[in-house]
Amino acid sequence: MEERELKLHVPANARTAIERQLRSQQADEIALHALYFDTAGRELARARISLRLRQEGTHWVQTLKAPGADALSRIEINQPRSAPTLDLSFYEGSELSAVFSRLKRPLALRYETRVTRLVQKIPTPSGMVELAYDQGVICAGGLELPISEIEFELLKGNVRSLFVLGRKWTRQHGLILDLRSKAERGDALAAAAQASLASGDKGPPSPAALAAEYLIKPQRATLPRLKSGMSTAQAYRACADECLNQIIRNTAFVAGVDSALADEALRIEYVHQLRVGIRRLRSCWRLYRDWIAPITPRTEAQIRQNFDALGQTRDDDVVRHAIAPLIERAGMPPCALPEARPHTTDHPEALVSRAPFQILLLNLLEGAIAPARTTATAIAQNPPVHALPLKTMLAGVLNKWLRQIVRQGDEFALLTIEGQHDLRKKVKRLRYSLNFSQALLARTALERVLTELAHTQEILGELNDLYVAQEYYETLVAAQPQAWFAVGWLRAMQDQKKYAAQAAFKALAAAGKLKT
Repeated sequence: MEERELKLHVPANARTAIERQLRSQQADEIALHALYFDTAGRELARARISLRLRQEGTHWVQTLKAPGADALSRIEINQPRSAPTLDLSFYEGSELSAVFSRLKRPLALRYETRVTRLVQKIPTPSGMVELAYDQGVICAGGLELPISEIEFELLKGNVRSLFVLGRKWTRQHGLILDLRSKAERGDALAAAAQASLASGDKGPPSPAALAAEYLIKPQRATLPRLKSGMSTAQAYRACADECLNQIIRNTAFVAGVDSALADEALRIEYVHQLRVGIRRLRSCWRLYRDWIAPITPRTEAQIRQNFDALGQTRDDDVVRHAIAPLIERAGMPPCALPEARPHTTDHPEALVSRAPFQILLLNLLEGAIAPARTTATAIAQNPPVHALPLKTMLAGVLNKWLRQIVRQGDEFALLTIEGQHDLRKKVKRLRYSLNFSQALLARTALERVLTELAHTQEILGELNDLYVAQEYYETLVAAQPQAWFAVGWLRAMQDQKKYAAQAAFKALAAAGKLKT
């Protein structure tokens, strides 16, 4: 069977109130102890499968979970067991039997969970939802991760019921959307424990190093799995879902979920990858805008405002950690930089933890999983008989954008700073959209364009950082005249980058057009 479940992390300051509320509503309490199995090479985890034995009261249940149709869906197969021993014969004759027959190493206990669950059923106008509040711990090889989460599982009715309740509880208790399952977190913890044991005489790695390597790695972009037979609506949902995966996972880390051991560089990277995910989502909207329902102006505005707010911290980080050292090595006289921005309500952790941002994520996820049946989406899901193939339509849009970029880039050095910045955004949009579509495009032509596009984007990004730094140092010259050295150095570097960009656009023009 397929289960649909929305999971949210419960911050420490909300746990007492939630437990009190559920107990006052006579929620049932259940003690759960689960044992998770995999091979030493994580063969099940690599196949995105989890296998567990869980004690529920006096009973044991063997459960296998595999990916479902979207971020909230899981294929779940349950079998009662009389003892905590695995029986793989349950899967004989199914597609899953091939997975187990190919295992190269034996299954063994990898990690376990011990949880106290408060559970109650909640009727909604469009269905029935089970709320489960779990508090406990994941254990693996002497390492532990705390569990504090609420799961909303759809028992019957419309998936929108999950989001109605998710928004309500987020407003009340400040919950944090988290797409990671206990199995995913447990697998990462087990990998960290295994690495610690394997270090041998070298001495165990520090907890922070293990966390950064296995538990709290930033989520970078991955490629959506587009197929030539997809409709534009199906392709859009695949791309939007992948973008939201990057956004939501990095947001959870920025908000502090499991990331207490992250150093400053890692926290900066979370914010950077979160902003990349937002850019990619906006590029996805633009690429498919002729075939999907329009994104509401309110949603566009909310995304843009939060993107800009997160970028303010990023700009400060770039000047301090990337540009300032270069200027110092160039001979800059001593110059005191202002104190770093304090942790205010506009600081990334505070910004993304607040209910408005989390509800925006819930709304975006709901829109990707359960889009409204408007005329635009209905047409996209049921295209006319003579509609062009997906790859042809996408290639048409992408080549149009490529021509526009090359034409504007031909006179890049003459553009205003605003015009250069606008062209930089178009370059990013095209590159992200090519990544979305690359499974459907001819490889040789695609690689030529992507190579030149990546080089162009890198130069434009460096130029933008120089502009940001110039504004930063110009605010210092009144009190510290030596800051004029930085301003002059930055202007000279800008000239170099502008001519480098001009050459990069010529190379991009020579790369040719995209083919299917």
